[in-house]
Amino acid sequence: MLSNETSRLQIEIYVLLLPELLMLDIAGPGEVFNFASRYGEVEYKLHFIGPVSPISTSLGLSVNVSPLPNDIKKGSWLLLPGLEGVDIDFNSETIKAAVTWLEQYPRFSKVISVCAGTLLLSKCDALANRQCTTHHSHLEDLARLVPTAKVQRDRLFVQDGAIYTSAGVTAGIDLALYIVEQISGVECAAKVARNLVLFSRRTIQEPAQSPWLTYRNHLHQGVHNVQDKLQSDPSRDWRLEELAEFAYCSPRHLARIFKANTNISCKGYLQQLRMSLARQLLSENLMSVEQIAIKVGYNDVRQFRRIWGQYNDAPPASFKKASVSV
Repeated sequence: MLSNETSRLQIEIYVLLLPELLMLDIAGPGEVFNFASRYGEVEYKLHFIGPVSPISTSLGLSVNVSPLPNDIKKGSWLLLPGLEGVDIDFNSETIKAAVTWLEQYPRFSKVISVCAGTLLLSKCDALANRQCTTHHSHLEDLARLVPTAKVQRDRLFVQDGAIYTSAGVTAGIDLALYIVEQISGVECAAKVARNLVLFSRRTIQEPAQSPWLTYRNHLHQGVHNVQDKLQSDPSRDWRLEELAEFAYCSPRHLARIFKANTNISCKGYLQQLRMSLARQLLSENLMSVEQIAIKVGYNDVRQFRRIWGQYNDAPPASFKKASVSV
């Protein structure tokens, strides 16, 4: 019988490192996947590869990497960090070797680029007719290199099918959290954000900030305990007296410290969690609005519609139809 550890789903992530690597581009997303392996049921295994070894970095450190592999395990991901500086010398032998190897990008189930890593993808026809983005200093370069690309400006990150591109540097952390949320769930992503002491992260699914990841940029352990409980089961009929036990204080004091540290009430926070969960269920198109209302904690569908209207302009049925048509 397999142990729980060996039976975990394992995702291999090949990280292509090139000379003049911008360290934050790999350290940020890398730590997100590292912490996600601790808190979720999926293990993200990083493999650092490159056409030369060791490589130089923006901090003056040298990093040893493994050679570019010929055999890629099915279901593996590819992660492309950015490089220090503005210009990439596509005529260098090292970059040429990397671009040639990148021509096999369709073999990866996900291709993730951070900052100028997007420019490398432009050289192997991965971005033709796709939505994509990159660091603001490279947007014009990207549009020139791939005239058919739908370059998105003023965006932290963009997903088009299996291709994920980000604006670079800290945006790579936002993108990694978004992917962890897709694969390991919102609770895992929230734990990662909290333990890395990250401020609220913005997603590409909603114009507003995700309640699973925001409202956590404080250091009050008692309030964090209450938020953990609410996130673990948002459909439950939580009473303030019950939640106060997890903060080791009275219900009245919990109401004060929760609002003071998060700028939202316990009730409002729970409502936002439920609405976020409802949007996710609606987009999956597997349940009726009435079933979703019950699923997220409202036995009265009229109450669900009323609260939904406080956070959304369109009714839930319209949101469901829009999600199906995308």
